[in-house]
Amino acid sequence: MLCNLPCRIVLVVINSITFIVGIALLAVGAILIWGKDALSSILSSFVTPLLKVINVGADATQITELLSRILGTTAPFGMTLLCLGAACAILSVIGYCGACCNYKIVLYLYAGLIGVLAAAVIIIVIIYFARRDALGEFAVQMFAKSVSAYVSMASSTADSLIVGLLQPPLQCCGVDGPTDFVNMSKSDVYNGQTYNNLQFPVPCCMMNDKYVITGANCPNMFTTDNSNINQPCREPLKAFFLKYMNYLAYGLIATFGVLVSVVFLVPFYLAVL
Repeated sequence: MLCNLPCRIVLVVINSITFIVGIALLAVGAILIWGKDALSSILSSFVTPLLKVINVGADATQITELLSRILGTTAPFGMTLLCLGAACAILSVIGYCGACCNYKIVLYLYAGLIGVLAAAVIIIVIIYFARRDALGEFAVQMFAKSVSAYVSMASSTADSLIVGLLQPPLQCCGVDGPTDFVNMSKSDVYNGQTYNNLQFPVPCCMMNDKYVITGANCPNMFTTDNSNINQPCREPLKAFFLKYMNYLAYGLIATFGVLVSVVFLVPFYLAVL
């Protein structure tokens, strides 16, 4: 009995880790699918400066639609994380029962299910890295729809807000250039100023992190010195999107490492049981 005590302790510790990881994945997945309130809190630090400039309330209908758009984009990834998190949490409970009660059949079942889960995780990671560019293009296509439907910042439509929110920090204009804005209004009101006969949208101007225009004489006249008209958003947007997707992938790789260690530990534990 004393021989398998260290293995039991290690197994309990690993199961504690996988349970915590499972709950974390569950939480992130739930936020990406249903967490409009949580997402609103997370995005408030980014959205609030823009809302102040264009005089739109944080509880406006347009903001609700904006959050719905974001949740619609992240829901497939959230569902994947939700399923993996639930599997990790449930298997951790099974592992606790097997380790604490020395039930061999439970431990065999546990090891088999952990192996299946580990295989599923690594397959997801492999597919992600193999299709990463396609996922980046998916984000670009979603943004392209907003660019095509952009009207003006004064209109406060969800598409206009998406463009106004993303372009200044990414320092870019349009998907492939400023001529992508085929439905833009020639007039706009931004930060209390009225602009007419606009050549390109106001969000193509250089701005600071508070969404205040810093480019001299922009948007009355667009130049490469006061705006981002020569910087398309395709590549910066892909890089921005994939940066955070990579964080999720690295988390799954770490989860895979923990699961593999369990798969190798359980047979050793059973041998000394």
